[in-house]
Amino acid sequence: MKIDNQKNTYRIWIRRLIMAILFTLLIILMIFIPWFEDRDFWLTEYHVIILIAVIYVAINVLNSLKSPNYISYSDQGEMIVFRYYPLNLFNSKKNSIEIPKQQFVKYELKKFYFGRKEKIILYQHFRNRIVSYPPISLSALEEEDKQRLLASLRKYIKS
Repeated sequence: MKIDNQKNTYRIWIRRLIMAILFTLLIILMIFIPWFEDRDFWLTEYHVIILIAVIYVAINVLNSLKSPNYISYSDQGEMIVFRYYPLNLFNSKKNSIEIPKQQFVKYELKKFYFGRKEKIILYQHFRNRIVSYPPISLSALEEEDKQRLLASLRKYIKS
């Protein structure tokens, strides 16, 4: 079975692009539209620009805390292959986890982002020990794909 969240990845990038364009347009509008000509009022255009910038930064920080990943999963053949990379601007590191099906032990889900999103941790037998891989955020996966992924991994857990 193969799972790929490329469509959601594009959606996330387009949403970020639209938000940046809207932010820029709002700032330009605030500079050139004479709404704040009355100097008796305490609120100036600079106050509004700062407020818009703070809201923009807060939304970006909250979205980056979700740490969405592009995820490609495949269990075809003798290996479980998990390829992923973070969808942030400053990280281009692509990661790949390849676990032989006979050495796969279990997976564990950990909640994050105020208990609303999940990360998966994969475990495998390696040199007579059980080792874990770094957590992978599943926040960019649709619920149906996440359930299919977990069902696929459950098949390879040895009881």
